[in-house]
Amino acid sequence: MGGAARAIGWELRRRHRLGVIALGAYVIIFLAIKLVILGPGHPIRLNPPNGLAALIIAPVSMTLFYFVAVFSYGLSGDVAARQSIYPSRMFTMPVTTRALAGWPMLYGTSAAASLWIATAILVRWSGGADVYVPWVWPALLSAACLAWTQALMWMPYGLPGMRVVIAALWLAVVDVIVLLALNYKASELVMVAVCAPQIPFAYLVAWYAVGRARRGDNPDWRGLFAPRKRPASAG
Repeated sequence: MGGAARAIGWELRRRHRLGVIALGAYVIIFLAIKLVILGPGHPIRLNPPNGLAALIIAPVSMTLFYFVAVFSYGLSGDVAARQSIYPSRMFTMPVTTRALAGWPMLYGTSAAASLWIATAILVRWSGGADVYVPWVWPALLSAACLAWTQALMWMPYGLPGMRVVIAALWLAVVDVIVLLALNYKASELVMVAVCAPQIPFAYLVAWYAVGRARRGDNPDWRGLFAPRKRPASAG
């Protein structure tokens, strides 16, 4: 397992180190603008957002989408295809399917959760915000959404484009559940209870998906929707 962790981590780091460097450079630039140019007298306003909030919200959102693409291997696969987009070259590694599914998910969920924690620290350290910024449940929600994206991207499907539809619908369901909980002013403990179990469930689905892909189990349902040929008339 240690070898699998190092190999998968090394490949992700080698392919995407420039993105990590760019993210670190942006944080330094933001802090320079906030602390040196504007000074502590300009708080971050989130309701409604001011310019400083936009300097955080937009890059954090783009970074989360980037993490989703990186850790689901969406940048190197065809999301509209029937086959799993999990890299087939990794199926030959002498490791278990649990490791193939688990280590990218562990790295991805850790990155997504760390992104939110870093954002919350950045907001507080640079002068605070006009609303309370929770620590735990948004980090878990980010991790859960990334984990479900991985699981659904790695699953083989019977029809082209089916992956995109199912992933969009399922992530929408997760978001609706969270929004309903927020609408009814659920406590942070309840929000944690809603978000945290999503991650192990997503891992089980990912394990199953990678196992199918590794066995070459790629269903093809296109024949079910193909027009039937009419029998040739005698004569």
